[in-house]
Amino acid sequence: MDPAEAKRKAPDGGWGWFVCLGSSLITLSLRSLDPSFGLLFHEPLEELDIDSTGTSLIMSILDAIVNFSGLLIGPLLKKYSYRKVALFGSLLSCTGLILTSRANSMFHIICTYSILGGLGTGLAIASSFVALNTFFDKKRGQAVGFSMAGTTLAMMLVPQLIHLLLDAYGFRGAMLIVGGWALHSTVGACLLRPIEIKKAKPVKKDANNSSEIDTLLQENSNGVIKNIGNGIDDVKNDNAKNERKDETKEKLKNEFFEKIKETFDFDLLKDSVYLNVIIGSSLYYVAESNFKLMTPFFLASIGMNKMEIASCLSITAFTDILARLLLPTIFDRLGFKKRTVFWVFCMLVGIGRSVMAEQSKGIFLVVTFVVIGFLRGATLVNLNLGVSECCSLKKLPSAFGMFMVSKGLFVVIMSPLIGYIRDSSKSYTICIHVMTLMISITFITWGVEFMYQMREKRRSALAIEAQNQVIE
Repeated sequence: MDPAEAKRKAPDGGWGWFVCLGSSLITLSLRSLDPSFGLLFHEPLEELDIDSTGTSLIMSILDAIVNFSGLLIGPLLKKYSYRKVALFGSLLSCTGLILTSRANSMFHIICTYSILGGLGTGLAIASSFVALNTFFDKKRGQAVGFSMAGTTLAMMLVPQLIHLLLDAYGFRGAMLIVGGWALHSTVGACLLRPIEIKKAKPVKKDANNSSEIDTLLQENSNGVIKNIGNGIDDVKNDNAKNERKDETKEKLKNEFFEKIKETFDFDLLKDSVYLNVIIGSSLYYVAESNFKLMTPFFLASIGMNKMEIASCLSITAFTDILARLLLPTIFDRLGFKKRTVFWVFCMLVGIGRSVMAEQSKGIFLVVTFVVIGFLRGATLVNLNLGVSECCSLKKLPSAFGMFMVSKGLFVVIMSPLIGYIRDSSKSYTICIHVMTLMISITFITWGVEFMYQMREKRRSALAIEAQNQVIE
C-alpha cells in the first residue's frame, strides 16, 4: 500500500480502538514486569549466588535482544501480517517466562528470560506499533498515548501483586502465574486485524487487440529463434564462454545484494532526516533508561527512606499517565507534528531533571517530580512516532526495526560510559547532568535540521513568487 492509499484507508476509529486495546494488552502483559525484576528474582539470585554484575548482565542481554530483534521485523512483516508476527512473538515471550520458573542456573535464566522472552517481546511490540500506525493517521498520537497509559498504570500495580504472589507461592509458583497472565498478550495479538483491501476487478481484454498482440509475439519469437541460431557459432569459442560465466556470476552477485537491500530497506540509511531522527531518539532513550535506573539510588543518597522514594516514584508515574491520556488528544486536534512536540518536551525533561539533581528533601523536590513525570509522559508518547513521521507506511516496519537496533547499540556503548562516570565521580548528580547533556545534543541537531528545512522552504517560496512575477 502506498502512503496516499494508506492514509485514505486509516479509519482513525472503529476497529482501530480494538487494535489500540490489543497493543495495550501486549505491552502491559510483556513489559510491566521489568521494574519488578529485582523483587521477583531476589530469592533465586541469592540461592544461585549471582552477584550484581550477573544481575546486570541478565537485564542488559534482555534489553539488547528486545532492540536487536528489530533486524527481523522488516523482513517478517513483508511476508506475514502484523497479527501473525505479534501472535508468534507473544507465544515466544510467554514460553520464555514459563520456562524460567524452572531456572536452576544463571545460564538457564539468560536463555529463557533474556533471549527467548526478549526476542518474543521485541517482535510483538514492534508489530503492534506498526498496526497502530496503519489504523490511525490524524488520531495516531491519541491512540499511542492510550495504549501506553495502561502499561504505566500496570507498572505501579504489578510490584504489589508480585509481592503477594511471592508470599503465597514462592518464586516458581509466582513465575508460572506471571507467565500465565502474560498470555493475555496473545489475546491482544488476535485483535490486530489487518485492514482489508478490496482487489480491483480484472480488466477485460479486447479480442482484436489480443489477436494483434499474438501476431506480434509470434513474429518476435521467430526473430528471437533466428538470432539464437545465428549466435550458436559465437558461443563455441571458449573465451566467450568464460566471459559469459563471469558476467553471470557478477549479475547473480549484484542481484543478491540488491535483494538484501530491498528486504531490509537499507536505502533508508541514505536519508539524512531519518538518520538524525534515530540517532537523536536513541540518545534520549539511553538517557531515559539510565535515569529510571538511577533515580531510586539518587533519592537514597540524599537521605530518603524507602517509603519516601516509593511515594516520589508513584507521583511521577501518576502524572506520566495523566500526560499520556490528555496531551496526545490536544496535540492531535491542534495538528502539531509529533517530532516537534518531542523536540520541545525532551529539552524540558532534561532541564527539569538537572534542577531536581540539585535539590534536597523538601516540597520543591516533590513539585519537581510532579512536573518531570508530566513532561516525561508527553515525550515518551512521541518517541516512536517521530520515526513513523519521517518514512512511508510501507517502509515503517524496516524503519522501526532499524531504530530498535540503533537503541540497542547506543545502550550497549553508552550505558557503561555513564556507569563509569558514576563510579569515577561518586556522584549521581553529575550523572544526571551528563544525561541532560545527551538530551541537549538531540535538541541541537534536530533544531539545526528544522532551521535548514525552514530556510529551504522560504527559498522555494521566494523562487516561485519570482517566477510568477516574471510570467505576469
